[in-house]
Amino acid sequence: MSKVINATLAVTSNPITATTKPGPTSTPQAISVTDELEVTEVQSLIVTGDGSHSVLFTAANIASSLAAGTDGAWVYLKNIHATAHFYIGHGSSTALESGATATRLMTLLPGEFAWFPWDLTADLIQDSNGAAADGLEAVIFVRTGTA
Repeated sequence: MSKVINATLAVTSNPITATTKPGPTSTPQAISVTDELEVTEVQSLIVTGDGSHSVLFTAANIASSLAAGTDGAWVYLKNIHATAHFYIGHGSSTALESGATATRLMTLLPGEFAWFPWDLTADLIQDSNGAAADGLEAVIFVRTGTA
């Protein structure tokens, strides 16, 4: 049975001419979107980075059969460590360094976060640039009916 979550993203900035906290453009920015999302499952974890890669979420463990564009999840990630960088990618379970077979999607610096849809077509992988006890918060909100 589906449950509902509300997701909101707001991005604002002052114009570049502002004397306090000048923004990146000549005009002020105000982007705000809200969506009501149906979910069937929530999984969350706190990851300790140790400078080696690991699978965050295994796609096959969430849904055994997939319908592209229907099945999937929304992913929330936040680097909660004070100094470590976390690398997020997808593909095979290998390191996210240059030349590896996994594909790096992003680097989260301390305090940074990401919210994005995931089609469950490949595992999500994390790596860090060193030891980071309890450094990455990861939550998925599954929208698939096959979870």
